[in-house]
Amino acid sequence: MSAIEAHLGARRGKALVLSPRDFALARAWHGSGVPLASALVGIDRAFEAAGEDVSSLAFCRRHVEELQASGLQPRARPAPPAESVPVHEVQALLATLFEKLQALRPGPLACFEPPLRKIQEVRDLMAVATRPNWDYLRAKLLEIDDDVAAALLQATSAAERESYLEEAKRATERLRGRVEDKALEGARARFVVQRARERLGLPLVSLL
Repeated sequence: MSAIEAHLGARRGKALVLSPRDFALARAWHGSGVPLASALVGIDRAFEAAGEDVSSLAFCRRHVEELQASGLQPRARPAPPAESVPVHEVQALLATLFEKLQALRPGPLACFEPPLRKIQEVRDLMAVATRPNWDYLRAKLLEIDDDVAAALLQATSAAERESYLEEAKRATERLRGRVEDKALEGARARFVVQRARERLGLPLVSLL
């Protein structure tokens, strides 16, 4: 899912988290054996055909499924080298997230301490490393986003979580019976975290 999410975000020019409906669609592709390469090429074809009008993964569905139905299996495109991401951009993103989490930390929001410590560790490492170990860095950035997500669930009130969950249920209602319940539950849980991130303005740092 993360590869599709990152590729769609890169084509749109901004980091994003798949909506519950798009997440369920990606899970359905995976469950039916659609190769990742077909999904990525299908996304590219959707952008080639419609450009800025591509607003979601669902918009790319026809292109992905037509490619799969044709029997063509495009070569898996190599991921762009991590070194293509300027180090200073990663450092700036980490600094932004660190500052926002620090502002939330006092009192009942001490749950943000674990990601804060991890962010500072990565920032210290990047400050002294001549060339970052990008495989290690990617893994640490993913850990930071996971830690933030876990803390957000603690920091969000029960009323807010219920509101976000109801919104997610409305967005995925038409998929009931067509997608596995487990996939829908996962999509809804991600949606709750996404909405909590948006409310607090916390950026993702793992979408390199």
